[in-house]
This record gives sequence, structure tokens and C-alpha cells, in this order.
Amino acid sequence: MRLTPTQHILITAGGEKSLTLLLMTLFSSGDKIAVDEFTYANLIATAQLNNLHLVAIKNDQGGMNIEALKHACQNNNLAGLYIMPEYSNPTGAVLSVARRKEIATIAQEYGLKIIEDDYLSFLSKLNPERPPKIMELLPDQTCYVCSMSKVLASGLRVGYLVFPAQLAQQIKNGFFNTTVKTSTLNTAIASMAIKEHVVQQIIQNKVTLAKQANILFEQYFPTAPTNQLTDYAFFRRLPLKNVQNTAKVEQALANINIRCFGSDRFQINASSNDHFLRVSLSANKSLDELETGLKKLRKFLQKSNLIGRLQEIT
Repeated sequence: MRLTPTQHILITAGGEKSLTLLLMTLFSSGDKIAVDEFTYANLIATAQLNNLHLVAIKNDQGGMNIEALKHACQNNNLAGLYIMPEYSNPTGAVLSVARRKEIATIAQEYGLKIIEDDYLSFLSKLNPERPPKIMELLPDQTCYVCSMSKVLASGLRVGYLVFPAQLAQQIKNGFFNTTVKTSTLNTAIASMAIKEHVVQQIIQNKVTLAKQANILFEQYFPTAPTNQLTDYAFFRRLPLKNVQNTAKVEQALANINIRCFGSDRFQINASSNDHFLRVSLSANKSLDELETGLKKLRKFLQKSNLIGRLQEIT
């Protein structure tokens, strides 16, 4: 990866702040932005607040479908593209090297401004394919976002925003007009953690716990989708059947003290028949608590005939 000049990097109050800043400064009211057919729920809400129209691009097994993206570019006058290549929230899709290059080629052809959300940036090193960032493939059109929330601690609101030279002035103007100051204390803590290699230790601990959590998850849901990064994932996708509205499933689970997110809340429109739960593996106090939740979830889904038949756990 080439080094980025420091004048093209902003330290923000977290990834959320970076995304909000980019939506406000790069786009105008009424602009259209391509996103995965299931995408980050907070981005959907922020786009709506700024009167930006999200155009859902159908996915295939490899992530954002290339032909669907081309069709959208030809018919929707797209201004931008939002993408999470490493482990997309909520589907967990990981883009291959070939798919990233294809997306970059289309974005270049149609002049799309790209927001690359690398919220689980450390997973790159665990991917055996070692794919490039979209920012590396198309540096003059890509704004790259990562933060310390998932890497270090969720309460440490520090983000890093990398942007191309031609967008520098408008992004900096937007930043200084919407942000009085990024927390100096939070920034100092994050910087010291990086310098003293504390971050690497925390990441290793998180990866170890994630592996254990995923082994546990697959004991209860062995048919759930996998890819090259699911061993280290903080959440998993669990496909459902016989479902028209996952919000009702969410509520039914909440009634028995289980909180999962249904695919409806991540959807731009209701055209997809692909219904699933996003099951967090990292929000519990212990693996024992996670196992208790997985047992209850499995029992509920089987009793409600929402998943296929599973073998008994021995």
C-alpha cells in the first residue's frame, strides 16, 4: 500500500462521523448512491436525513453483482458508491480481488465517488487472498473510512478518513464547519495504543475469542453460510424460511430476551425474498452467555419452522 500524505487524512470522532461528513460534503440533495441490496442500517438513516437516494444493487455469492451495478450506472445517473469490501454488514460478504477490480473499473468509467467503509480493517491481514483496498485500486475517487471502535473499544470514538487531493478542500471545509474538535484525549489514547503495540494485542485477543464464538455458533447452526473470514467474524448471517417480515421475528425474539437484527432493517426496498437474521457473537459477557442465547435461538427458530431441520447436538 502506498503511503498517504498526512494532509489527506482527517482524524474524526469515529467511523459514523466520517460517513456523515462524506454524505454531507460529497453529495447534493437528490443525488443517487449505489449500495448493496442489504447495507449498513445507520447509513440508510443518514442518507434519508440528507435527502440522498440509495440505489440497491443485487448481490450474488461474490457480493455486489457487476452486471447489476453496470445497469444501475446506465439507468440511474449515479453520483457515488458505498461499499464494505472486507466483511459487509449485515451479510458478511467478502469481495474477491477480481470483484474489487471489476467494481473499481466501473466506478472509474462512470466517475463515481466511492466511500470505502473498512470498519473491520484488521480482518484484511487474516484473509488468505490478501485483497487490495478499493482505495488502492482507485485512489483518486475513493474516500477510505476506518475507526478504532471495533478494533480497540466501542466507546473510543476515533476514526480515520483518507481522501483524494481533488476532494480535499470540500471535505476539510465540511469537517471544520460541522466539528468543533475531535476529542484530544480519545485521539491520544488511540495513538498511544497503536505506538505501544497495545492494539495488536487487543486484536489478537478479539480474534481468539471470535474463533471460539464461531465454533460455538456452528455447533448450533452448522448450515449457516461461511466464507474465508467467518472464523473471525463478530456476527453471522442466519437465513430464514417461511418469513415475510423479519421485524415480527425480531419482536418475537425480544419477547424471550433475545436480541437479533432482521434483514428488513438493512434493506433499501422490499423486493428481495432473501430473509435472514444478523446474529451478533460479540455482544455477550461470556461464551457461556452466548451459548445460552444460541440454545434459545435455535429452539425458537425450529419450533417456529423458520430454519431447516438440524441434527441434534450431542
